[in-house]
Amino acid sequence: MSNEELARRAVACRHWRWMPGMRTLKHGRVIEGNGIAVIDRDGALVAPALNRKWSVPAQTVAAVPDLTDPATLGCLLALVREAWGVGSLVYRPWNGAIRAWRVVTFAHDEDWMTVARLLGEGATEAAALVAALEAAP
Repeated sequence: MSNEELARRAVACRHWRWMPGMRTLKHGRVIEGNGIAVIDRDGALVAPALNRKWSVPAQTVAAVPDLTDPATLGCLLALVREAWGVGSLVYRPWNGAIRAWRVVTFAHDEDWMTVARLLGEGATEAAALVAALEAAP
């Protein structure tokens, strides 16, 4: 699956929203330069390299996030935490026979044993986070 297809899946989630600091992929007429844009505190899409600012709310802009950008990936992690209502979300590469990234949260049962709950998994960190966002209640 391409990064753009994965990004479109993320945007389609009901818990998705643009956050300040996210970077977008170049898409159509929205971004006409090098593809770098961020969402400012007012929710407007800004392209600093082009010295342009769109006054439309970010949610109406036909752009997709760049899930290879560390800041955007961090925002996606924040969205997953918010959607699941957990603050101690852990995601990591699985070091067993399965070579996938997994998004899990840990809790303690009545006997104080650690119990992991799988929220999503994927071939990449971004894919696992998108899967967890899609599965959020």
